Amino acid sequence: MVDNIKDKYTFVSQKDDEWASVMITEGRFKDVIYRYGKVSVPKEEELVDGYLPFRFEYDIVDNVGISREEFDEGFFTLIGDILVDIIDEPAEEDNFEHITDD
Repeated sequence: MVDNIKDKYTFVSQKDDEWASVMITEGRFKDVIYRYGKVSVPKEEELVDGYLPFRFEYDIVDNVGISREEFDEGFFTLIGDILVDIIDEPAEEDNFEHITDD
């Protein structure tokens, strides 16, 4: 995971938003705003090279003029690292609710 990841994003929302979006605060994608969709936590048997890779959907809310082609593996890795940080925070505080589709 990226060092000081908490410095790389902040939460933003508009008045009637049900959920906050994420704004990247530094680097190549500075000021891009996006939101996560469905997040899937893999099962133990889906271990890949010692890691359990998350699967997630996202929507870009404001691309701040960056072309679609520039949203590459670097962007996907960054928002994946941010997602891990967001999920780790409540898990560390034992303040996490797990809901299954069952």
